[in-house]
Amino acid sequence: MGDFTKRLTERRMHTEIVQGYCLICGSYGRLSWDHVPPQGSISINKVEQVHLTEIMGVDPVPVKGVKSPNGSKFKTICKSCNSNHLGANDQEVARVYKELTKLVAHYFTYANSPLSYVTLPFDAVRFCRAMIGHVLSATTVDECKREPVDAPYFTPLQKFVMGDDAAIENTHDLYCWFYPHRHHLSAKMFGCWNHGNLCMISVLSFFPLAFSITEKGKGIYPSGATKVELTDDRLFVNLSSGHFPYSGFPLIGLSGNQMMAMSSAQAIVSYPIKG
Repeated sequence: MGDFTKRLTERRMHTEIVQGYCLICGSYGRLSWDHVPPQGSISINKVEQVHLTEIMGVDPVPVKGVKSPNGSKFKTICKSCNSNHLGANDQEVARVYKELTKLVAHYFTYANSPLSYVTLPFDAVRFCRAMIGHVLSATTVDECKREPVDAPYFTPLQKFVMGDDAAIENTHDLYCWFYPHRHHLSAKMFGCWNHGNLCMISVLSFFPLAFSITEKGKGIYPSGATKVELTDDRLFVNLSSGHFPYSGFPLIGLSGNQMMAMSSAQAIVSYPIKG
């Protein structure tokens, strides 16, 4: 029995809740399910969730994940935020991901482009508002059990999601890059040390694009990443295969004195399963 229990993901202890504090607006009440990745941006299939730390390492022990019949979900935000701040902008995320998927398929199928990138029009504010909202929601329900307090990293992000376009102007930078992987990854926050630079980072990745948030001016990001400005009207995505090794996680090579630290409950991987 003990051995069997060890093979169950710890994620199962971070999903059950009915009422709590919304991780976007901070109000207390009944919480709703948020699909991450958002519906419309991917095909919704049966998936399994595990903590990222359970599948990292040289020889990880196989674990039984938390199964969901209709995509990866997190019950951490109120219905109002889910509908008004995320749902209202998810259409732009879905449009960008669908269009980018077509461009990527054409790029690699025909291999006749003289350029190593693709580009498409997008509404940067709507896209980033939805993506940041999903980053905030994709975490453990334990965070909903504590009364919210102001935090230098998260409070500006929450204000931006709720409609303040200037909230992150002086606090955060945003990046994106090609993500050629089948599994989905969300890491609400982790610390990264890279050659003397310490930076807090958030990531939300699902094919064909990864999206990250970093502290302003401290950006640690993989090669091939493109900085996203809220004034942009086009999204540029570098498809050069030379950047693939760092497109997943970790974002850097972790050699020498490079390192990262995270809370295991804040970093979740989901992947499609059969049956």
